[in-house]
Amino acid sequence: MTTRALKIPKRLAAAIGLAAALMASSAARAEWRVCNRTGSLLNLAVGASAGADFATEGWWTVTPGSCSTPLHGALKSRFLYVFATDINGADVTRGTVSMCVDSGKFRVVGIGDCWRRGLQAANFVEIDTAEATEWTTFLGEPGK
Repeated sequence: MTTRALKIPKRLAAAIGLAAALMASSAARAEWRVCNRTGSLLNLAVGASAGADFATEGWWTVTPGSCSTPLHGALKSRFLYVFATDINGADVTRGTVSMCVDSGKFRVVGIGDCWRRGLQAANFVEIDTAEATEWTTFLGEPGK
């Protein structure tokens, strides 16, 4: 039995290589990005499933016209939550899901009894990612 090497045309080989590189880079880029389309500096807090409970974390500062990546890797939860304030502390998001935040950098597990735990309650916006592995959220001016 004779073994022959398979000859692949150079263009096809290049196309296969490019496709493999694109698939690898998109898998590596799985994340949740939050982009600021307002004219103000924003401070972000995010919430996501943390096993049997939810966890909130903050703060990320996002300049106008830029994005932040609060979650890296493939998303593990269908629902994500975001709360944003402007530089003056005014709420930019108008959410209905009450979760806990703190005034400095924080990570809090559990969304109940915020005041008893020395935290503040904030109304997060719920985002349904339809079980996507990556997602981008765009924050605009309030009321727009």
